[in-house]
Amino acid sequence: MSDEKNVNSADSADKPAEQVPAPKPAASSQGAAGSGEQVSAALSRAEQKAAKAKAKVDAKLEKARAKEAQLRAKADAKNAAREQKSLEAEQESAAKAEAKAQKKNATPAPAKPGAAPAPAVEPATAGSAKTGQSDQGSKAEAEEKSGPSGNSQPNATTAAAGAPEAKPQAKDQPAQAAQQNSAVAHPAHKSTDPAAPAVPAAAHEPKAAHKAEPEQAATPEKQKPAESSKDAAADSPTAKAAEDAGTAAASASPSTEAASKEPAPIAKEPENAKAAKRRRKLEKIRAAEAAKEEQAQQAQATEAGIASESAAGSVNARRKKLDKARAAASKDAATASTRKKTGAVLLSLAAVLAASAAVGAGSLVAPKAAEKTLPAAVTNLPAGDASSVCAPTPKLLKGVDGTDPQFAAGGKEISSNLRSIAVSDLAKRIPGSSFAKLDGTSERPLTERIAEAQALEARGSDDDGQTGRTSKVSTVNGVDDAQVYSLQPLGGLASEGSALRSYQAKDGDLAGLATGTCQAPASTWRFTGLQTSTGSTSVMNLANPTHTTAQVSLRLRGPEGLIDTPTLQSIVLAPGESRALVLGGYAQDMDSVSAEVTSLGGKITASVQQAALRGLTPSGVDLVAANASASNTQVIPGVWIDEKSNSDALSKDDGTLVPQLHVSATGSSGAGYKVKVLGKDGEVAASFDDNLAVSSNATGVQSLKQLASGYYTIVVESDAPVTAAVRMVRGSDPKDSSDTAWAASSNVLAGTQAMPLSANGTGKFALAAVDSDSTVEATVVGKNGKLNKVKKLAINAGSSIVFDPKTVADDAQAVIFSTDANTYIGQLTLGSERSIAWAAMPQANAGRDGIVVNIGG
Repeated sequence: MSDEKNVNSADSADKPAEQVPAPKPAASSQGAAGSGEQVSAALSRAEQKAAKAKAKVDAKLEKARAKEAQLRAKADAKNAAREQKSLEAEQESAAKAEAKAQKKNATPAPAKPGAAPAPAVEPATAGSAKTGQSDQGSKAEAEEKSGPSGNSQPNATTAAAGAPEAKPQAKDQPAQAAQQNSAVAHPAHKSTDPAAPAVPAAAHEPKAAHKAEPEQAATPEKQKPAESSKDAAADSPTAKAAEDAGTAAASASPSTEAASKEPAPIAKEPENAKAAKRRRKLEKIRAAEAAKEEQAQQAQATEAGIASESAAGSVNARRKKLDKARAAASKDAATASTRKKTGAVLLSLAAVLAASAAVGAGSLVAPKAAEKTLPAAVTNLPAGDASSVCAPTPKLLKGVDGTDPQFAAGGKEISSNLRSIAVSDLAKRIPGSSFAKLDGTSERPLTERIAEAQALEARGSDDDGQTGRTSKVSTVNGVDDAQVYSLQPLGGLASEGSALRSYQAKDGDLAGLATGTCQAPASTWRFTGLQTSTGSTSVMNLANPTHTTAQVSLRLRGPEGLIDTPTLQSIVLAPGESRALVLGGYAQDMDSVSAEVTSLGGKITASVQQAALRGLTPSGVDLVAANASASNTQVIPGVWIDEKSNSDALSKDDGTLVPQLHVSATGSSGAGYKVKVLGKDGEVAASFDDNLAVSSNATGVQSLKQLASGYYTIVVESDAPVTAAVRMVRGSDPKDSSDTAWAASSNVLAGTQAMPLSANGTGKFALAAVDSDSTVEATVVGKNGKLNKVKKLAINAGSSIVFDPKTVADDAQAVIFSTDANTYIGQLTLGSERSIAWAAMPQANAGRDGIVVNIGG
């Protein structure tokens, strides 16, 4: 309670007239007293903070007032000193001019007694009298204008008026200086009355000038450059000559007999009238400026008073809230049970602290109401199940070309399966996962789903307090249609995991090896290097796994540019529906075709089944992966080149059976590009044409036969957005079957993601860093789901390496990659001596996309 008394006394010192209410006594019970003391201590600290905040506000206000008074005092001192010095200068110049005039106009006739001294004394006397009157008038005006917030101004003005060493007064404007000089110099001020004052205008002008002093004091910093420039103008030779001429003319008009006998020049009367008119106008302007300054001072004083009243009101309101909170806390502590008592005290304390913080902050910074609608912001929803669609098993096409093709098995010895991996959190909880059809039916659970309430908990260790990770690898056979892989989130975050389709046939027209990553739905898909030439078949598979109808359109580009496909601009896919399109029906007999798929409404997935025959000999099968977004740089990791002898033998009768780079321009301006080949030791020397280019919305092909056998990463750099892919060929005898695989341009892997190895063949990973060095952590997962020791892979900028999981574990089933968002990854799978496949690295799971929410009204 002593702290409360100190705070109250501090508040009373700031406002003597304020009555501080005494705190209400706590409850009499011992339990309530203990809780009340805790609350009182917390309340005392809150009151101390509020008192400190109020003291800071009062100190700032007082400091501002003192600074304003000091500035005004300085300005008044300067103005008074300038007036005094100006008058002294005028008197001195008038005396000198009078002496000259007496010498020049001296005559033998005797002058009246006392007439000679009068001209030298009278102007000074008149000026002194006028000066005294103007000083008194200016002091009175300053007292009226000072108001309650400027009590120190009259004293500062009076003290500054007698400063002999102050600088001369700066003239308001150059035109004003000229008016003053002309007003002094006009002989029209002469009067036939010998007792008339010599310089009436000069005597009254200081008073008018003094009315503008508050404005000058309010903005002293802004006037300093103007004053220096005006003083310089006054010191110039032209200004001095004009001033000397005006002084001489004024000194020639004292009330002496010699001056009164000479007639006044009539020609200068109109100029005198003009000067008087200008002077009256100037006085009106000064009076208006003085009135504006007075209004500004009054407004400032009013604001200061309002701020003080607001601070006082906030303190009173704060104290009332503190008293109410203290009483409520004491009452709850006295009547409730021990557990309820503790909860009430904590809640009351939180409410008091929040109220004190809000009141204190409000006294310092007053919030302003929003005048405009806030921009739309993206709100991240809690993570939902991560879903991806796996392409159907490649099938042999039957019937006519069109949008409703018929398929057959195409072989007897076929192995098609789906392999998935689900990675646990740090508490070793494996998320639920499953396969299902597009419409959600025929669900195949892979791992048991955790109860939603428990899955929402973010846990860093298991029930025994141990931290670790594990995983579950599942392989499903005999599922040929498209499947949706779902993965449950844990702790509000998307889990790590993905699935992969692998296919291998040893006979039939679709003999070969193919792999395809299960992809998350998206609104746009791009493919490059599709073929519809004789013997080649390209089938586009579209799937809508969402609950929203999708309207899909396709744009096809060939070697000559855009292909007219009006019937592919409005394809409707209902939720859970799929559609197969035979591209040969729209782009016939073309060696290179690119496709762009766009969906409105529900997001979809797209994949392409590609197959070829050389007469009756199988020439490869593949699940073509989608490209990265069109851009000026395309990176294709995992390009494999066969032995030169095998390539030469296979392409002896057919020159197209060689590795090829396909590039497609996505704009009407076309694109010029260059090709770089990256190996394990950096960029590999390769000779390409200097002026590689592709026409508007067209595709182009470049042979890669010149490269030696091995693993590479191909980089395409262009001056306009393009897409790119590489067709790889494996085989040695034209009489035997061969196989093809398409490596597509990829995106960098940002974050952590797991990728299963193909269940058919032997998979290896190609990793590339293009612009800067990269470090990747690779964790190999065994057949039982156990995670092996992390292996760090360092990749130099401009190079590409190959990672074989079998070097870590013989039973490797998947690999978890964690990157620094600078690495491109692709999986290359080799089967028998005549089979090859490529699959893209899946991106990190997002769980659920953010939606746009307008929070501004």
